Amino acid sequence: MSKSFKWYLRVALPAVILATSCAARSDELTFITVATTLPASPVLTTSTIAASERVESVVANSNNTINRVARDFGRIYTQRTQCGRTPKQCPINEMTVKGSSLHNSLTKTMNERIVGNLYTRSDAGRLRVRIESVELIDTTRATVHTCIFDSVVLFDSGQIDGAADDIVFDDSVISAFMVWNVQLDHGTWKWVSSAATQRKIGGDICGFAN
Repeated sequence: MSKSFKWYLRVALPAVILATSCAARSDELTFITVATTLPASPVLTTSTIAASERVESVVANSNNTINRVARDFGRIYTQRTQCGRTPKQCPINEMTVKGSSLHNSLTKTMNERIVGNLYTRSDAGRLRVRIESVELIDTTRATVHTCIFDSVVLFDSGQIDGAADDIVFDDSVISAFMVWNVQLDHGTWKWVSSAATQRKIGGDICGFAN
């Protein structure tokens, strides 16, 4: 996960919550709530390309749209983890709605990674993402509720072609309950924005066993 994301959870989130809590009720979204059932074991599980990283879903529903939202979200988060290792190849337009806040922030983050020679490695730290529920707003908008544990290390790759002079840039550990706004765009449910509703620095509030 990005250093800017971890900074946001540690520092910027309280200010965001304070600002948004003052909004008028007329600004609130109206949800079409579709009940989801949480089974004893995950129904949909998507593993990333590294053993240290896992994205899973415990959303079980007969609604095809809800299942599609969960699948698309899991696939996009898998792409996001790969972006940490290869920021120059990050398919931002395939992951986010162009012009959205997450499109802009992810573009900025990847540009900073490229300029600063910053990257992650699959053998340093763990990432666990659990998709817990999906709520449909209308036919093109939904929210995805997740819990995330992130101890992935961000490295400064130094000046030579190799890992010999890599230095740790960010090794913070954080977990958070997150709400993501997603939108159907060209046949894919893509990221629009996100916010943390609860967070813990230095520990796991999600209850991941490993």
